[in-house]
Amino acid sequence: MHIREELQITKPIEPGHEVALALLLTREYVARLFDECLYEPEGLSDQQFNVLRILKGGPKDGYLVKDIRCRMIYRFADVPRLVNRLEARGLVKRCENPADRRGSRVQITPKGLTLEAKMFGRHNALCQQVDRCLTSDERETLLDLLERLRNDHRTQLEVLKRG
Repeated sequence: MHIREELQITKPIEPGHEVALALLLTREYVARLFDECLYEPEGLSDQQFNVLRILKGGPKDGYLVKDIRCRMIYRFADVPRLVNRLEARGLVKRCENPADRRGSRVQITPKGLTLEAKMFGRHNALCQQVDRCLTSDERETLLDLLERLRNDHRTQLEVLKRG
């Protein structure tokens, strides 16, 4: 269904507006799919799951909060709060950082590893489902176009920060 039909828009839409609406609506569908099938059944948010995946793939001694933040999909997440919530559930732990006592290192616990492993198969299945209607060439084209958009907007954000 075309974006204009789906959102019941009867007036012409500017090209940039149409692209923005299509991206946002698609993100909403994908987010809802993951929320309902993966995160909500385990009582996690997408950002909490992202932290678990980062810690699982990281060094054994864990990461500093600032290191987690730069690896997050959602770059403006309140990582200390996410870590606090995961720690309260016993999924991560904070450990003293011998290199700098001002910041602790965050590590995934055995309980966190167990939960991540439990969710791993469903996560992979959902990821495969996201692009199942695309051919290999279409997938590559889409990834290239999205990368171009990200790179352009990343540059714009950097200019705004400096300005």
